[in-house]
Amino acid sequence: MNEVFRFGPFRRVPADRTLRRDGGEAATRRRAFDSVALLVAGATMRLGLVLTVCSAIVLAAMSGAVHAQDRDRTIRQFHHTIWTARDGAPAEIWALDQGADGFLWLGTGSGLYRFDGMQFEPFHPASGERLASVDITAIKVLGSNEVWIGYSDGGISRLRSGHLTTYLEKDGIWPGMVVRILQGRDDTLWAASHGGLARFKDGRWQRLGTDWGIPADMVVDLFVASDGTVWVSTAGSVYFLRHGARRFEPTGLVTEHATFTQTPDGRIWIAEGLHGLRPLADYLAGERRSPWTLQAATPGNVLSVPGFAIDRQGVIWATDRRNGGIFRFDPRKVARAPRSVLPSDLTDVFRRADGLTAERSIPILRDREGNIWVGTNAGLNRFRASEIVPDTSVPATTAFGYSIAAMKDATWLTDGVWLYRALHGDIARRFERLHPASTLLLRARDGSLLYGNGGFVHRVSAGRPTRFSPPAGVRDENIRALAEDGSGTLWVAFERSGVFRLKDGTWSSKVDLGGLPTPVVATSDATGAVWFGFPGSRVSRHDATGMRVFSVPDGLDVGRIGIIAVHDGTLWVGGEFGVARFDKERFRTVTSERVAPFFGISGISRTADGGFLFNGLLGLVLINAQELAKAFSDTAYAPSYDLYDRGDGLPGVAQQGWHTPTLVSGADGRTWIISNTGVAFLDPGGRERNRLPPPVALLSATPGGVTYPTTDSLELPSGTTSLTVTYTAASLSKPEATRFRYRLEGVDADWLDVGVRREAVYNNLGPGHYRFRVIAANEDDVWNMDGAALDVDIPPTFFQSGLFKLLCAIAVAALAWLAYSMRFRAVANRIRIRMAERIEERERIARELHDTLLQSVQALTLRFQLAVNDLPAETPARPALEEAIELAGKVIAEGRERVRDLRSLQNCAAEEIVADIARRQAFDPAVEVVVTTTGMVRVLHPLILDEVTQIASEAIFNIWRHANASRIQIDIGYGTNFSLRFADDGVGIDAGIAGKGKEGHFGLFGMRERARKLRGWLAINRLQEGGTEVLLTVPGSIAYKAAGRRGDIG
Repeated sequence: MNEVFRFGPFRRVPADRTLRRDGGEAATRRRAFDSVALLVAGATMRLGLVLTVCSAIVLAAMSGAVHAQDRDRTIRQFHHTIWTARDGAPAEIWALDQGADGFLWLGTGSGLYRFDGMQFEPFHPASGERLASVDITAIKVLGSNEVWIGYSDGGISRLRSGHLTTYLEKDGIWPGMVVRILQGRDDTLWAASHGGLARFKDGRWQRLGTDWGIPADMVVDLFVASDGTVWVSTAGSVYFLRHGARRFEPTGLVTEHATFTQTPDGRIWIAEGLHGLRPLADYLAGERRSPWTLQAATPGNVLSVPGFAIDRQGVIWATDRRNGGIFRFDPRKVARAPRSVLPSDLTDVFRRADGLTAERSIPILRDREGNIWVGTNAGLNRFRASEIVPDTSVPATTAFGYSIAAMKDATWLTDGVWLYRALHGDIARRFERLHPASTLLLRARDGSLLYGNGGFVHRVSAGRPTRFSPPAGVRDENIRALAEDGSGTLWVAFERSGVFRLKDGTWSSKVDLGGLPTPVVATSDATGAVWFGFPGSRVSRHDATGMRVFSVPDGLDVGRIGIIAVHDGTLWVGGEFGVARFDKERFRTVTSERVAPFFGISGISRTADGGFLFNGLLGLVLINAQELAKAFSDTAYAPSYDLYDRGDGLPGVAQQGWHTPTLVSGADGRTWIISNTGVAFLDPGGRERNRLPPPVALLSATPGGVTYPTTDSLELPSGTTSLTVTYTAASLSKPEATRFRYRLEGVDADWLDVGVRREAVYNNLGPGHYRFRVIAANEDDVWNMDGAALDVDIPPTFFQSGLFKLLCAIAVAALAWLAYSMRFRAVANRIRIRMAERIEERERIARELHDTLLQSVQALTLRFQLAVNDLPAETPARPALEEAIELAGKVIAEGRERVRDLRSLQNCAAEEIVADIARRQAFDPAVEVVVTTTGMVRVLHPLILDEVTQIASEAIFNIWRHANASRIQIDIGYGTNFSLRFADDGVGIDAGIAGKGKEGHFGLFGMRERARKLRGWLAINRLQEGGTEVLLTVPGSIAYKAAGRRGDIG
């Protein structure tokens, strides 16, 4: 089976697999990509301030560190994905939580939903049950996946094992909207309603009031700290309950609708309307004042936070009810004299204009994989860190294309309007405003920056720019390519006028390209030679020996040249249809037919571990050096590769047609990427590897069109032949990259690798027991080998049951026996007919012999006797004639004996004949001959008896002649079959003779031949105790005559 490749996050994929996008996935990524563009387009002066402050902090904290970390990013630099009604997402999302099974649970204004990262599944209560309300404002999922649900109109329901139990005021719940349900360290459940605080213990709810130290006031928020302390805020103050205590303690704070969170250092933070966001004093340790100075809020500068999330770096994310959207605040990046944070102090904010699904956001959650989820009244949002980080300081659109060059101390970028400089670990910052035009950047051999802009060449050295005018006669032309040869001469390709060289500020005459058009890209190699690229798979090399052109006959077959790059002394060429490598005097090409993403390649770079990066129209391709080398040496080899695309943070596809490399590795370890919609950098340390195996769940089983919810086992209706099982794995970072394998034990011999498919279909199933198993791997190839399993039993119908099969077997056996019997009878009848014919023939021969030959011989003998009587006694011939007459009498006697033999065997007993043969054989008187008969004696058919007689005669003769026996046992058996056995105690027959007979002798052969004619079988064996056994067996239906039993002989 060919596995279909799906765009995924940095995972190994054989290149010969088909590239395909799922419609929903593409739409999601398109929206995420559009949101990035909106973010950059809507940047304000506040963003510039944020970036400046963040950059300063980064430089101070990192002291030249190489990789950017999540805490140094802005929200815009996280990968943002949205789900709205077009994707099946519910509106009015008021609560979020995640279960141990990985599913995200959503409490909304239209009911309860479950989300696995791919599909929103509305909850449907069991028959006869219903939610207390469809307007859900609080959710808590316990470790057992039991779900507690709070409602806007009051009341709480528990969803366990698919069934609902609802608790109302009469059951101990305070009236009013339920705002929070949490679980304490001792597994006690706490519920905050506007009417008050309640707890669930020992199977019942209990209202807490003044007896617990809580005033009769509206409860705003509830929080359980990591040490088990329970924090509660009312409309005007804050209270806490130490773990194990029975009474809340007041803090004495005056607040307005405070909400809580806790940072990894254990500090409790609140946000409230009077003084904004700040850490609380350590009241459990006896502190009474916040370590931060309090700022008083003003009517237009009030912070109202309904929800918090703390990311893995300890940064606070929060929703903002009053001002809309979300914000991000790093507690560690504060001034030496910190003040409480008001909305005007927040710099890293993200609102609807930046791509959030709506301005009104309430719940926020960090899932177990580190993603941040935000629910709004228009949909769901996910923010996650990725290796590819957009640099939002550079505009996402430009009319002049982007260009980039890496220097020792910084990476330089341009959008044709501004020249930007990104110091190590920093974002790009404006350095100089340019004449708006297409601009190319180039790192000079002396370490200075060269760039062409508006027809002028500029050099930036030691921070000072120098401008060189174009050659004489060249006016208002863009520069299309730049390269510097080994002597420091700059080769400049102008748009219409061609190529000129600049050395020490002086232009030389135009370079003759031999009729080639203006090049589209340029570079220089390690020898100092200059290379130009042209449309139509052509490049030219220029050095001291002259110019040489390479094209398709030289192995270069990549279409229009998009990039020429030199790495470790090797020249590489990327183009529309592949990548080529220059090996001494010839190119080798790997096309997109073998590596599908080798399409529209305009950037080539190396990684720190020696791998290769290629930037193209299908994404950023990473290939191991050994894999790439094998692909170039073996034209049939399809290498494995990793692919980054928009799902991994790429702002767009590789920029095309702007004559500049779209990949550059900076000295700080970041690889800078130019796309058609912005600039980004690849930060290998920017995303933690997802080490959590995806939890696998079975959703439904559908036999014969009827859907059943899945449990551990399922018994299907009798006669079921088809089964469809749907399954999922709630891996929320990159659910579209989750891969599955499944097998149906009893059908599949091994696991089936089905890629991203979430449905298994089986047909032509028979009755029996089956076990369906499915396992999954996340985007980082971490497998959940336990997976999920479903035992399926299909009972047989009557016609599939063992009883029916037994009856069929009996019927088949009966039919077979009937057929065999009929066949045997037919064979027996044919034998009997032939026997009858032979008897008739024998009787005819006997009559003919008696009536003709014997009578004639008798008459002739009498004539001769009369003639002899007339001769005198002394006649010399008389004695001879008398002797002849005597001999004739003997002939007549023998003839009559044979006639008698032809008739006499019809009614003789076999035992008598055999005994007679033994007597006539004239054994020594010392030899004991014993004849026994078993069974009820039956008359043998005459011809059978005749053949038996002949076999018996040969057997007895062989015993007399060869056995040297002292005892002979002859057993005659009348049973279902007729049997005749001869056994002696003589010397025993040689095994070889018993099997094949003795050469030149035909006695044994004749015996076997006679047995076969009777449809019987003859066995000749050497007895273990000595002697020989001869056993003849003849089927009774053939052997016995139809009439006559003569008595029972024992």
